[in-house]
Amino acid sequence: MLIDIYQTDNKYSIIYTDPPWQQKKGGLRKCRPNQKKDLDYNTMSLSEIELLHKNFLAKNTEEKHNVFCWAIDKYLHETETMFENMGYKLHARMIWDKGNGIAPAFTVRFSHEYLLWFYKQGNIVMPCKEARGKYQTVIREASTVHSKKPQTVYQMLETMFPSDKKIELFARQSRENWDYFGEEV
Repeated sequence: MLIDIYQTDNKYSIIYTDPPWQQKKGGLRKCRPNQKKDLDYNTMSLSEIELLHKNFLAKNTEEKHNVFCWAIDKYLHETETMFENMGYKLHARMIWDKGNGIAPAFTVRFSHEYLLWFYKQGNIVMPCKEARGKYQTVIREASTVHSKKPQTVYQMLETMFPSDKKIELFARQSRENWDYFGEEV
C-alpha cells in the first residue's frame, strides 16, 4: 500500500530504503548523443536523506527493527556514519554483484552496490529459524534498468522476516504485503 510517510502512524520492523543519492550520469556516449547528465529522477542531498530517515525512524519503527539501506561506493562511508549518528550499529555489509556497470573515466567498471543492514543495540530483529544462515553477503543478480534493485533481496527479506511489517522507502514499484513510499511507484 502506498503510504504518506509524513502522515502515517504505522510502525514497521523492516525498513528497506534506496535513497536517491545526489550524482550525475557518467560521460555522454556517442551512441546516445541526446542523453542528459542528470538522472531520470529527483535526487536528495546527504542532509535531506539523513533528515528524512531520522524523522521516519524516530516515529514509525517498532522497538525491535532492522534497516536495510542501499549505498553506492561514493556514499558508503557517509551512509554508515549517518546511521551511526542516529544510534544504529552496522550488522552486515552485503554486496550486490550486478554483472555489469558503468566505467567512469573509462577506468574500472563499477559493477556492485552495497546493501547495509543496521539495527539498534539490543533491538535487532532476528531472521526466522528456517532462514538463519541461508543467505550470503554476496548477491548475484544481473541488473536490468537503472536503480532497479534485485528481486532476490525482496525474496530474502520476505523469507527471513515473514511476519514482520515491512516498508520500502523510495520504492519504484509496488509489492504485495509491503507498504511503500516513493515518487516513482
